[in-house]
Amino acid sequence: MMSKVVASFFLSLVFCSGTIVSAQVSDKLTRQGHHSSPGEAAPMPAASPTPDLISLRKPDGLILSTGNVFFTSHDAAGATVWRTSQTSIPGQETVLFWEPGARFGDIVFAQVDGAFFGYFFALKQNVLTIRRVPLTGGAATVLATIPNNVDIANSHRNLITDGVNIYWQDDVAIRKIPIRGGPMTVIDPSNPNTPLAGLAFQNGNIVYASVAEIRFVPPNGSSDPPSSRIIVTAASRVVSLHAVSNGVYWGDNNGAVKRKVGANTLTLQSTGGLASSISSSGPAAGGTEAWTECSGSQCRLHVKFLFFSLTRPVADNPIGVTVMPGRRIFWGDAAGVHRRTF
Repeated sequence: MMSKVVASFFLSLVFCSGTIVSAQVSDKLTRQGHHSSPGEAAPMPAASPTPDLISLRKPDGLILSTGNVFFTSHDAAGATVWRTSQTSIPGQETVLFWEPGARFGDIVFAQVDGAFFGYFFALKQNVLTIRRVPLTGGAATVLATIPNNVDIANSHRNLITDGVNIYWQDDVAIRKIPIRGGPMTVIDPSNPNTPLAGLAFQNGNIVYASVAEIRFVPPNGSSDPPSSRIIVTAASRVVSLHAVSNGVYWGDNNGAVKRKVGANTLTLQSTGGLASSISSSGPAAGGTEAWTECSGSQCRLHVKFLFFSLTRPVADNPIGVTVMPGRRIFWGDAAGVHRRTF
């Protein structure tokens, strides 16, 4: 009985503290191409005790702005880029672009020349491209045809933008193109590694994994060897990655989820399923932390607050967990796109 009272007390402390997530999310989202966009939704309603579905479509790529959700999906007929509000329900999605016989992957967005665009991987007839589509909908433009050595089905958060360039990782290198299109440039080599853990921005650098090494590289590359730019070496291949201003989070192939700040490493999950996505609140480590993982046919969402942690079952293939202001957590899985307010 006492333990329940203590848990309730801690929960009330967390809720009474107001918004758990700081304004860092807006800065971080902007740096990663998560700019606010036309038609942003109003704030979420009061906290809900159960998860809410935003869409019944399984996402292949997923990203959030201040009030909207952008995602890609595919079926036997073709692939679609979608936009919907964070407060929406299934059936309220808007089609931005559809193409027959294609599969789309990760999506990011940015404001360029006064207009908002989404940028996404597109695979059709074994040709891999990066495309741009207006966030108001319309035809998609091919910005670059790239080597078809990116596993867009199993690698997520592997396309990022700072509003100047678009960056991604394939099985041997980190590459970029200008955001308006142009020549492709290799900015850092990496060891053969797939699926990829994804990319993240940190203090102006790009953070990525090369097998078990988590490294950083400036957007224009570096004359220093990659061995001099290692943040941490994991116990095994890195399968998911998340960066904050003062540290990094990662999941490894042994099922561990860890956080490193300075010289200190904290284990959030020692064993279990492989983490498919990781997120946190605040500009630095130590806020609300969330990750998704799967072991066999069992997949779970983990949320770690200041005084306690929660675990909830989710559907297969969870991706894109994102901690947002107002105690809101979003993710996608085989059942669709979800939000949960704690």
